Amino acid sequence: MSSLSPFSEARAYVGAVLRAERGVRLAARFADPAAEYDAARSGVALLDRSDRGLLAVQGREARAWLHNLVTNAVRTLDDGAGTYAFACNVKGRIVFDLNILAVGDGLWLDLDLATVPTALAHFDRHLFTEDVRFTDLSGQTARLGCVGPRCGDLARGLGVAHFAALPALAHVGLPDEVRFVRHDFAGGPGFELIVPRGAAAAWWDRLAAAGATPVGRDTLDVLRIEAGLPWLGRDFDDSVLPPETGQVERGVSYHKGCYLGQEVLERMRAHGALARRLVRLAVADGRDLPLPATLVQGGKDAGRVTSLVPHPRDGRWIGLGYVRTSLTGHADLTVGTPPRPVTVLSD
Repeated sequence: MSSLSPFSEARAYVGAVLRAERGVRLAARFADPAAEYDAARSGVALLDRSDRGLLAVQGREARAWLHNLVTNAVRTLDDGAGTYAFACNVKGRIVFDLNILAVGDGLWLDLDLATVPTALAHFDRHLFTEDVRFTDLSGQTARLGCVGPRCGDLARGLGVAHFAALPALAHVGLPDEVRFVRHDFAGGPGFELIVPRGAAAAWWDRLAAAGATPVGRDTLDVLRIEAGLPWLGRDFDDSVLPPETGQVERGVSYHKGCYLGQEVLERMRAHGALARRLVRLAVADGRDLPLPATLVQGGKDAGRVTSLVPHPRDGRWIGLGYVRTSLTGHADLTVGTPPRPVTVLSD
């Protein structure tokens, strides 16, 4: 059974069309999809991020221990910095992905809410005598995000005058136990606020009153597909990490030393074993197409479509998918039955 979003009692949340996402009933949309899209592209869009979970990690050995379990560097993170990473098993397969924030002498792990139990079980299997302690903050905090070209104006109103200069996942503390995180989670300029759960509705209304337009998950899906950002559970799962893709370039360090699954990833990189690559694509009509769907070229399997949504402005359906690197070109790709032509927009 899905729980209600902590923002559902906000005045500016009233009227949302709700949908269950990752165990929470979130706003699928507030208004006309084209109007929501325009707000995100020309102003500031306000999004419910209650599908995200939060774990606090503390202890004298927390950084060194986590450093050995994820694909990016943790030991060298300064207070106020963050990084994106994957947690893999010994076979190099993805268990989950996460953002790691260095907060004081501890760490915050920002991850998909549905994967919190998996993450805790994974960490517990690799925790022996180390001084490391976990606290699940998911039920004590609430998350909302803003995206759009005018995010800097809104950030300055919150006291973050240097918003444009903040690197990805840099974060600062604000009054009343609020944390401001620079996070371009939809591709364009963006930030998130992690707030006490009891203050969630007030913060939603405050940002809406400051000029942010509430938009739903449908619009977020369009924005992140346009930006080529794959989602766990939609566009990647427990596959072995492919080398040299945009998602991996951000989330994997090949210079940090040993970590769980490293040998497999290094071997793949050394042999250039990239069987497929992520692409943005478009279909004239994606209705009633079950996903994932096989891409076909010349009667042969050419890859798969993993995400597909109607674009609110140009009339096409846009999506993400994978094409085989062995293809000599992208002409004559189709999907579905009867076959629907597919256009690859970018690698």
